[in-house]
Amino acid sequence: MRPNLERIPGGGDALAEQVLRDLPAVVDDAALARLGRPAVLALGRYSARLVVVALRTRSARLLRDALTAAAVSEQLGMVDPRDTMVGLAPHLHVARELGLDAPRLFAEVAGRLPAGDVATLLRTFGARTDVRLPGFGWRIVDTPDGPDLAPA
Repeated sequence: MRPNLERIPGGGDALAEQVLRDLPAVVDDAALARLGRPAVLALGRYSARLVVVALRTRSARLLRDALTAAAVSEQLGMVDPRDTMVGLAPHLHVARELGLDAPRLFAEVAGRLPAGDVATLLRTFGARTDVRLPGFGWRIVDTPDGPDLAPA
């Protein structure tokens, strides 16, 4: 399977960036209700792409944005928490690669969400020490532009 930056379209990146800029510090149900399906889809795709850019540039800020985008997208559309954990495994991996306090990062992003399943999942998943990319169906691939993520 092709790497994330190659296989995931970036056409919605501008929309996702605008949504992230417009989010209140603590996201409430009213802010979430204003987001339509195109924004949710754009946030999910943006997150999967931006986590790679964060890895390549070693940017904690970009990783936080990627995790926030994933969290908001999941807040509006989480179906199966196991799928959510598969999607969050790269974020946890990159946090560790960057030497960040992953539990703190995940808890801070969770703190921006309404109380509920997604916030709880972020806190518990971010604190796990047993998460490795292969166990969640991911691998790092080398590309001419730098490391990327691809489904295993």
